[in-house]
Amino acid sequence: MLLCCLKNRILFLCFIITAAFSFAQQPQTIKVKRESNLVKVVFDNTEFKLMAVDRFGNPKENKIVSYKLFVKTKKDTKEFTGFNNSLSPEMINYLNKLTKAAKLFFTEINVQNDDSHLTKLPDVIEPWFPNCKNCNPN
Repeated sequence: MLLCCLKNRILFLCFIITAAFSFAQQPQTIKVKRESNLVKVVFDNTEFKLMAVDRFGNPKENKIVSYKLFVKTKKDTKEFTGFNNSLSPEMINYLNKLTKAAKLFFTEINVQNDDSHLTKLPDVIEPWFPNCKNCNPN
């Protein structure tokens, strides 16, 4: 009787250990964060437009959904909001009227990636040099 009871206890203990190992080895859900292929935006000052750049440095034609442009001169700072890859006519007119160099700050840049999801990209600071026909000779 004692031997039978000992066998049952050993059998029960083996069952508990086996069950514990089988539950411990159940696969868990792994969450993967997809990396965006786009890493930054560059300003093309000849065509007055923003272009997204992928992680390999290639320019992409992804749609820029929104951004804010701050034009900082020595006297003041002007703010514009853009909703396209190209600068608006209002922005271009303001830049063309400048007579001295300024800094352009593109902030809060949201780009539509290849999967049609919005991706926030880092801010861009660019120097702006006016057209020499607007420059003062003084």
